[in-house]
Amino acid sequence: MFANTRDNLLLPNPVACTPLPRRQDKGMLEVQIQLNRGTFELRLGFHLAECGIAVIFGPSGSGKTSLINCIAGLETPDAGHIACHGETCFDSVQGINLPPEKRRLGYVFQDARLFPHLSVRDNLCFGQRFHAGQQPLTAPNIDDVADLLDIGSLLHRRTAHLSGGEKQRVAIGRALLCRPRLMLMDEPLSSLDMNLKEGLLTYIARIPHQRNVPVLYVTHSPQETQALGDSMLLLRHGRLEAQGGVAPTLRKARQMGLLPHTTLGISGAPYETSCLV
Repeated sequence: MFANTRDNLLLPNPVACTPLPRRQDKGMLEVQIQLNRGTFELRLGFHLAECGIAVIFGPSGSGKTSLINCIAGLETPDAGHIACHGETCFDSVQGINLPPEKRRLGYVFQDARLFPHLSVRDNLCFGQRFHAGQQPLTAPNIDDVADLLDIGSLLHRRTAHLSGGEKQRVAIGRALLCRPRLMLMDEPLSSLDMNLKEGLLTYIARIPHQRNVPVLYVTHSPQETQALGDSMLLLRHGRLEAQGGVAPTLRKARQMGLLPHTTLGISGAPYETSCLV
C-alpha cells in the first residue's frame, strides 16, 4: 500500500533526485515536497491509499506539524506536489496552490481554538458555513456529530465553561461538519491528562468507521500510535525513515533509539516498549 520514498528527493541538489513516480490509482493522499525553514529542511515523499487512521510519528522537531500544515495549505512548500483523492492541491511546476478552504480538509489543532463567547452549537454551525446550501443528503448534521462524540448535552453551553476533553470533542465535531475528505489532527491529546486522553481516543477511533473520513494523526506517543493507527509514517530530521504497519514501524523507531526502554501507557501504568510491538 505504501511506497518508501525517503530518498526520492525533489530539488536541484543532484544527489539521489529520482522523482517519485506518479501513480495511476489516485489514492487518498500523494505527497512529495521540500520545505526549507532556516536550518531545517523537510524533504520527503509518500503515497497513502484509503487508510483509516495513518499516524505520523516522530520526535519533536522531526517535521510532523510542518508536513500536515503543508497538506492543509497553511504552509507553502518550496517545491513539490500534493494531491488528495486525485485532486492536485499544490504543484510548484504547474503553479497550483489551493487555499486551505478549497482543499476540503478538516484540521484539529493541539488546542481546540473554539470561540469562547459562542455556544457549542454555534461553534459547530461555524463548521457548516463553508457548504451552506450545498449539503448532500449523506452529509452529517449537528445531531449526527453530537451523537458520534457524545456532546448532545453540551450544545447550549458556552465553550469557555467546558473541560479540555469536551473542547477537543467539539473541535473534532466542527471539523467533521466541514465535510472533509481527510481529517488532519496535530497532537490533539497533548494538553490533556491521562484519563481524558483515554476517553478521547475512543471518539477519534470512530471517525473513519462511522463517518467514512480517513484521518492523518500526528503524535510522538507510541501508546496513541498503537491505540489508533492502522498504518504509520516515521519521521526524523525532516525525512521519512519508514512507513507501513504500526508494529514493524514502531520496532524500527525503537531500533533507531526513538523510544525509551520503559514508557507509560495511556492509563499511566509503566510497561516495557516490547509490549507495543
